[in-house]
Amino acid sequence: MNRKKQNIIDAAYSLFIEKGYSATSIQEILDEAGISKGTFYNYFASKTECLIAIMESVGAEIRQKRMECAAGKRVDDKEVLSDQLAVRIQVNREKNLFSLYESIFYSQDKELKDFAKNSYKKELDWMSSRIIDLYGHKAAPYALDNAASMHGSTQQLVNLWLLTTDEDLPPKRLASFVVDRLEVSLLAQIDSGERFILAPTVYTEKTAENLTVEELAEQLEAFAGNNPEDSAEKQLILFLAGELKIHSPRKALLESVLGTLSSIPGHESELMILLEQVWKKLAKF
Repeated sequence: MNRKKQNIIDAAYSLFIEKGYSATSIQEILDEAGISKGTFYNYFASKTECLIAIMESVGAEIRQKRMECAAGKRVDDKEVLSDQLAVRIQVNREKNLFSLYESIFYSQDKELKDFAKNSYKKELDWMSSRIIDLYGHKAAPYALDNAASMHGSTQQLVNLWLLTTDEDLPPKRLASFVVDRLEVSLLAQIDSGERFILAPTVYTEKTAENLTVEELAEQLEAFAGNNPEDSAEKQLILFLAGELKIHSPRKALLESVLGTLSSIPGHESELMILLEQVWKKLAKF
């Protein structure tokens, strides 16, 4: 990301956490970042856009850390899902994001409302797909029911923990507890055939989840084209794409490159989504 844009995001984030989103003015962001009004508007049309950029940056970090947890491990490993769920809990706590979530939730700004709705849909879609990874396609009809239960119970258990104890919240313990409850609920639903939500997904746009191996390779090549020519990251992405295109991809090499890419901080969400799909497709090679 452009350094000036990142500087604005960092300044705005600091002020939003300290004073609250509504109480922070654009002028205060300008003063904190040490920039002119013109520079701010080169990157953001409004304070709302700036807040969305912060939340998108956090989302990209969460995806990167989730992929880092998963690289080199099986898609049906329950501990991997626990680790991935713990990432969001930990990042939210470390970055004090609950106040920002409240600002978005109570805002009457349509752009913020739409962003929050879309983010929620993406998270449920991700959880649903991971439930199917763990328990197979027999779980697909019940995945969305259980994704909603996981998401809601995680939030409520965090709130209840904060109400009942002064101890530090244990993200991994909480995530493991939620995943264990998932298994009990899901297996009972599979046995009974009972479901509440009939829709297969809440996020219906064409995503990397739907791509063939060949399409995934093409998407990786397109993404690499946006990186500087001498970028090590670009070379790794192109290698990954090229390996996916051959008749018998070398799984060990793919896992190694995937692990290296996943450990590099600062990736965009688009790339992390593609890398996660490579990880899933490795299970089929």
